[in-house]
Parts: sequence; C-alpha cells; structure tokens
Amino acid sequence: MDKALPILLKMLSLGMLLGAFGFMFDPASMEADFAITALETHGMGTIRGDLGGTFLMLAIFTFYGSRPDNAAWLAVPLVFMLTVLFGRMVHIAIDGLTDPAIRSTVVELVAIALLEYSRRTLATNTKS
Repeated sequence: MDKALPILLKMLSLGMLLGAFGFMFDPASMEADFAITALETHGMGTIRGDLGGTFLMLAIFTFYGSRPDNAAWLAVPLVFMLTVLFGRMVHIAIDGLTDPAIRSTVVELVAIALLEYSRRTLATNTKS
C-alpha cells in the first residue's frame, strides 16, 4: 500500500489538473458539469481565475505532497477540501439534498479520506 499511495495521489492530482485546464481553457464546457454560468465576459474570467486557479493550486500541492518527504504539503489541499465540504453541508442544509449534492459530497469525502490517510501514512513512513 505504501507504493500505491503516491500513485493514487498523483492520479488525484492529474484529475485536479485536468479540471484546472478545463476551467482555464474551455470554461464554457465546464459550466454544465458544475452547474455554473458566466453571465458576461468577465464571468469567464471568474471561472478561469477562481475555479481554474483553485484546481491548479490543489493539483500542485497534491502532486508535491505525494513525493517522498513532502507529506506535510498535503495539509493544504486537505484543509481546502474540508472547507469545500463545509460549504457543501451549508448548501444541503439550506437548499436541500439532491443527487448532484450527494455525488459531490461523496467525491469530496473520498478526496479528504485519501489526502488525510496519505498525509499520516507517508509522514510516518519517512520518519522510520
């Protein structure tokens, strides 16, 4: 399992990187998948900058944290994903439970579990 964690983290990072590139270079195609719409041209800038930049940051820190002796860097995407999950819980409490909310919550929980388990396991392995 020790060898599988860095691979899983790199796969997670790749998914985040693909999301970043999608938001930055083809935001119109990402709108439907994420149920967002840019109302004007500067809205595309918000999608590219805020969402694309966020996914890029998550990808970079996850990739960097997957490397030997860098597990502490996984705290960055972990805390970010926890805040996203908190926002999702607020959404569910206020707007109600929907299939897309369940799907997003499951994805976030899996990412959080992988990041936290990897952070703890990889940090412990480098100290031995």
